[in-house]
Amino acid sequence: MEITSSLSEGVALVSVVGRVDSAVAREWELGLVAAVNEGGGRIVLDCGELSYMSSAGLRGLLVASKKADAEGGQIVVSGASDRIREILEVSGFVRFLKVFDTVDEARSALGD
Repeated sequence: MEITSSLSEGVALVSVVGRVDSAVAREWELGLVAAVNEGGGRIVLDCGELSYMSSAGLRGLLVASKKADAEGGQIVVSGASDRIREILEVSGFVRFLKVFDTVDEARSALGD
């Protein structure tokens, strides 16, 4: 897994490449929480190159989402493949995470 983050106009864009599983779950969670801190809770999570997410990865996403909510922000997802969308749907994450096709659509949902 590779995770990168950049900040633009108060929104952190977090891009993830590869697999998020138990082997990288701690790094994943710390990276997401750091992005929440950096972006004031406003996060676009670009999953365009994410191939797999386990329950350990979902846990990290949940922790970061709760932190973003506490800061008055939100995490939105962009570019998720059908497989990743299915994981988010089956796990119930789509109840509190909005999923968009593109980064631009996701940024717009955050008010930019």
